[in-house]
Amino acid sequence: MLRGIDTVSSGMVADEGWQQILANDLAQLQTPGYKAQSPVIGSFETLLVSRGGAGGGQVGSQSGGTAIVATTTDWTEGALQTTGNPLDVALQGGGFFAVQTPQGIRYTRAGDFTLDAAGDLVTPQGYLVLSSAGKPLRAGQDASIAPDGTLNSSLGKAGQVGVWNPSLAGLTDMGGGLYQANGAAPLLTGAQLTPGALESSNVQAPEVLAAMIQVLRHFQAEQQFVTQDTSTIDRFLQEAG
Repeated sequence: MLRGIDTVSSGMVADEGWQQILANDLAQLQTPGYKAQSPVIGSFETLLVSRGGAGGGQVGSQSGGTAIVATTTDWTEGALQTTGNPLDVALQGGGFFAVQTPQGIRYTRAGDFTLDAAGDLVTPQGYLVLSSAGKPLRAGQDASIAPDGTLNSSLGKAGQVGVWNPSLAGLTDMGGGLYQANGAAPLLTGAQLTPGALESSNVQAPEVLAAMIQVLRHFQAEQQFVTQDTSTIDRFLQEAG
């Protein structure tokens, strides 16, 4: 009976983690280029083995419950949203922009760029957008991005916004639509850019809300099971005493 409570409790923890993933997706609904996340549910033993770096093998003769062993990313392209902003640019097809953060280079699909006080092309968070040469881009007044990625302004051509092609399998989600690559990423040739537009988040709000309700109901059913089993144990101990 105690083993059953432990097993169900692990499912409740997994449901809680799943809700957090869904809530984060919903919070990023308006984040340009954001990609929805999904949990991978597996056995608790699998999680222990993977985190311990050990080889395979059975852990005990019974299941130890379930756990979120990984998350996957839905790389489906988001809808194109016209903004008319000369520094907005949307990627169509593959590729990522590269930005310089305090933690190193990160990759993003969000092209909602602006100029900082120094005239550098930056993200809303203030991260420098990197050119195809891997350098910051500095522009003057009346700056705009051309279809080939060239940043034009009153100072002339400041360079070309870089579009990079990291391996999707080697990307780690760092939150807020930023990804860390496993190793250097090559430039993407033939990238499709649409100035004055943004790629929307691919999160589907109705689907996320429906999933949140389903996970909540599952959690409540597990909670009821634990409550019933706990009451049974309490009665047994009272009778035994």
